[in-house]
Amino acid sequence: MLVDFVAGSKLDFYVIAPVLESVQLEQDAGRDVGYRVIFTGSSAEFQSIDEELSFFGIPRPNIFLEVAEKDNTLLTATTLVRYEQVLKSTKPDIVLLFGHSTGTMACALAASKIHGLKIAHIGSGMRSNNRNAPDEVNRKVIDAITDYHFPIAQSSAENLRIEGVPDEFIFFTGNPIGDFLNKEIETMPEPEIWNTLQLQQRKYILLNLEHPSLTRSGARLKSLLLNIIRLSRNLLVIMPANTTSEGTLKAIGIKARNLHVIEQPGISTLYYLSRYAKVVVTDTENLQDETTVMQTPCITLFKTVARPDTYTTGFNEITGLQPEALEQAFQKLFAGEWKKGRIPYLWDGKAATRILNVLKKLV
Repeated sequence: MLVDFVAGSKLDFYVIAPVLESVQLEQDAGRDVGYRVIFTGSSAEFQSIDEELSFFGIPRPNIFLEVAEKDNTLLTATTLVRYEQVLKSTKPDIVLLFGHSTGTMACALAASKIHGLKIAHIGSGMRSNNRNAPDEVNRKVIDAITDYHFPIAQSSAENLRIEGVPDEFIFFTGNPIGDFLNKEIETMPEPEIWNTLQLQQRKYILLNLEHPSLTRSGARLKSLLLNIIRLSRNLLVIMPANTTSEGTLKAIGIKARNLHVIEQPGISTLYYLSRYAKVVVTDTENLQDETTVMQTPCITLFKTVARPDTYTTGFNEITGLQPEALEQAFQKLFAGEWKKGRIPYLWDGKAATRILNVLKKLV
């Protein structure tokens, strides 16, 4: 059996890692299971996480499609053509797609054109019901041409049923990010910033802002920051800045004694800070799953989310950007009245084994 593991973003590698490890255990046991790791991006882009992936024992991709286009149309077309060339050169038994990036969507389209090639999707069925979000379009396209669906949560499986996917093609095996964190969280090194800022567990707020509607808008970002600072009760507010938010922050010029803007950290630093934060405040889907596995309170600033299990079951609260809702959430946090969540079903660190067991029966 030859499996293509397709990653369309750098974050996908942390979800792929546990499944790859299960495959490698099968190989060590003498079973005929092979794989290729395909990264739709460039080898230069990969360099930014190469050292960190090596620390966790995650192998480099076997094939880089070397797609670097910024325009989504060009990115889709280039990825489709290049992955189709890979498939025509050597056809795998199944293509295993991770995530819902535009690159992953393009690879799904390429695979769908190869006669007899089956497609499986890890993370199938996630829906935010926001048609204006690019990821939502990607999710629907990928799932429309997927043969075998592997939802990470029960809500995602239900979405697939509502859309008409028969139960025999839905395999709820759990969330691989739970596997990764359960294995690696204790080994993540204390980041340099921990000592530099003299951080203490539950004595700071992690503010993770990535959405362009916030990071590019001086007025919206300023309003939010002032509100978070006001509600923080003088706890340190740690804000990683990306290239977009960095420029906006300089333009608005907000300064506060407890606001610390840091460079965009690597994933292990981000996870370490998330684990010990009083609360993580985020405007994207990133960190919603992770904070629930870590049992860290999380506040999500947009109301259209594709991971409802993190707030119906887990430790996430959806406030939107409304000051009143944010204030209520912070009041509960500091009063010790945060919701009594739990880790969702099958986020137990064994998802990868279940995924591979299903694949062996399908191929």
